Amino acid sequence: MGLLTGRLGRALGEVAAAEHIYLFVLGHHVDHLHLWVVARYPGTPQEYWGQRVDEWPDAPRGGPEAVEDLGRRVREKLVW
Repeated sequence: MGLLTGRLGRALGEVAAAEHIYLFVLGHHVDHLHLWVVARYPGTPQEYWGQRVDEWPDAPRGGPEAVEDLGRRVREKLVW
């Protein structure tokens, strides 16, 4: 898991031109694990750093096509 999340974080950082990558680990109620690899974009105000990064109203967002394109470019970076 560590190798995969490290590679995924690097790939996302490169493709999304992120200035920082967060890894959030979530799980409760039922034994399971969620790993969220999240980009923080340049210019993100400090009050939105960390767990509030997805609340920044001016964060770059995309519709289905943009998200699909981002996923494709990240996958291309992950080819071993």
